[in-house]
Amino acid sequence: MSSIPQPLLKIGYNVLFTIGFALTWPYLTYLIWRRQPFWERLGERLGHYPPDLKEWLKDPRRPIWIHAVSVGEMLLARVFVRELRALRPNLRILLTTGTPTGRRMGEPLLDPQTRMVYAPTDFYYSMLRAFRRIRPAALILVENEIWPNMLWRARKMGVKVFLVNSRLSRRNRRLFRIARSFVRPVLQLFDWIGVQSPEDMRRFAIAGFPEEHLHLMGSMKYDVAALAADHPGKGLEIRRAAGWDQGQVLLLGGSTHPGEEMILAELIRALRAKHPELRLMLVPRHVERAGSILAELRGTGLRVMKRSDLKNQVGSDPEIVLVDTTGELRDLYPTADLVFIGKTMTGTGGQNFLEAARYGRAIVAGPHMENFMSLRKEFEETKGIRVTGSVEDLERVVSELLANRGEREELGRRAKACFQEHLGAGRRCAEILIGEIAKSERSSASS
Repeated sequence: MSSIPQPLLKIGYNVLFTIGFALTWPYLTYLIWRRQPFWERLGERLGHYPPDLKEWLKDPRRPIWIHAVSVGEMLLARVFVRELRALRPNLRILLTTGTPTGRRMGEPLLDPQTRMVYAPTDFYYSMLRAFRRIRPAALILVENEIWPNMLWRARKMGVKVFLVNSRLSRRNRRLFRIARSFVRPVLQLFDWIGVQSPEDMRRFAIAGFPEEHLHLMGSMKYDVAALAADHPGKGLEIRRAAGWDQGQVLLLGGSTHPGEEMILAELIRALRAKHPELRLMLVPRHVERAGSILAELRGTGLRVMKRSDLKNQVGSDPEIVLVDTTGELRDLYPTADLVFIGKTMTGTGGQNFLEAARYGRAIVAGPHMENFMSLRKEFEETKGIRVTGSVEDLERVVSELLANRGEREELGRRAKACFQEHLGAGRRCAEILIGEIAKSERSSASS
């Protein structure tokens, strides 16, 4: 099937986008009512910027525009900006994001050379205004951001478009293939695409991305996980407060989802006779579930305590601690002897396990790791993770690792070695981008 001509595609997309926006406006209004920050700086979402930013943009040195839609992408952008700054300290950077939480995550990057605004909505008018005002030297999209009007406007202005740390799921690959005649002309607008794995390379090519622009760079998620912990040593303080500094072995359930807390609690109960030193710390993915989880756990007959109550009962040595506070998981990984990765047994997709690997922890997981298949493959190839197929299998693996400390520690060492081997994707992408900018500057100076 041949591709749709660009003029017809542009008209069709803008008509459909406008109709879709109009139809979803009641829902967007509801979001505005529920989350007031959504309304914040509405003008920026339409390409209208405050006076101080307009003044900053008047500088003849054109900025690099980096778009990171929300929290996860902004964490990647933080790594990328750090590497760009190391190579070229005076580079001017404009960050855009789509959510208030993404904006808060990007605030530590702000300085005289870095500004941040909300991304313009992909209306023709909004993108036209934004590009005319920003005049970017290059456009960098983090992960899988594909907005046709943004790409068309970049091409019209001669702005190179980079897609960094990108991956493509099987589902998205199928969608791209089904709508190949519609999306292929848009996908051809990318000048450079940094993908995470060889499998992603294959999927991108099948989906219709230009093969000559695909480059295997590795995952920047490793670099994100390598960022320093916010509170070094805090995890040890929590473990001591629980009374778990007398030879206890800690199993940490990180970012658990419904059902997994009880699976791990029952595992503790099944193994405690053979391994009385075993303790469990649960960190649910959504802390608002803490009340219902606590009620379930108290029905197991095990001694359970909330993290927030430890300060009042220091050294009480419960069998389970339920973390009912936020932002502490990263600090807890260095203190664990075993780490179970949440959303891999009862959920779908899995959670990121790289921070546990960074600290050389022995990692076990259930079978559902669909969102991290390339990472799982890298760790399984080096035997740096144990993936189990069922609850019974999980119990068997944990029991084996408890019985053999050397095997447990070796599993952690292999995880750390695999982690360190794959660092550096952010630096590699930054070096290529800086090279492209320098090339454009030389071309402009000679013309």
